[in-house]
Amino acid sequence: SAKAPEFADKLRTLAEQAGGEPPAPEAPHLDALEAVRTSSGNDQLKAIVTNQAELLTAIDEWQAITDKIAQRRPAWGTLKQLADHAKSLPDAEPLLAQVSQIREHRSLLDDPDPVQPLLANLTQQFRDTFNTLQERYAQEHQAGMQRLETDDNWQQLSPEERHDLLGAKRLTAADAPVISLGATDEVLETLNHVRPDALADRIAALSSRFDDVLVAAAEAMEPGIQFVSLPHRTLKTEADIDAWLEDVRRELREALQQGPVITQ
Repeated sequence: SAKAPEFADKLRTLAEQAGGEPPAPEAPHLDALEAVRTSSGNDQLKAIVTNQAELLTAIDEWQAITDKIAQRRPAWGTLKQLADHAKSLPDAEPLLAQVSQIREHRSLLDDPDPVQPLLANLTQQFRDTFNTLQERYAQEHQAGMQRLETDDNWQQLSPEERHDLLGAKRLTAADAPVISLGATDEVLETLNHVRPDALADRIAALSSRFDDVLVAAAEAMEPGIQFVSLPHRTLKTEADIDAWLEDVRRELREALQQGPVITQ
């Protein structure tokens, strides 16, 4: 009887571990456990002996459930993290709905395992997204470098000066996004420091960053260089074209009196 309270506490703990917050099942309720838990002294010992068959069966079942929860919970944690990152993906809604269903229906322990297919699908969706973004980044960066290579001012800069200008705009090879797309853990690690939407915005800004580098190169070679923005206008007729050209010619002629000009 001296060990009965300890036994009752261990039973209660095991029952609590055999369930929990969604998507795990609810903690089991057993009348025999309540009979043991709410009694004391010899009555508690008597409750244990009276319900021993039911308690022994429950112990085996609860331990099996506890082990299964422990086995599947890490994958669920990873899936939740991927799902949080996937909210910005345009095609992830069906998969995210299935993640919500697992939580709502407490189906973590269902067979077949509902988590692993979703984990694989979301991981692959991120791989596809990042592969596309990497390709776009490489293309945009290459196009920007080609623009630099055809620029006279850029050609006159030393390698160190070029590197400094590129580094100021995060355009060096070392500034390229680091993306690992192997196992799910690698994809998740990539997501922790590179968000797809942020990378897409960065790619969209590459062209203007290379524009800034061209401007900086021109200023380095021609300290007195002027940047003249050509007027924007809707042109409908040849007369409109002639008028626009005349305005541009006048602005450029006036600017040239002050020094070299680069049009924008």
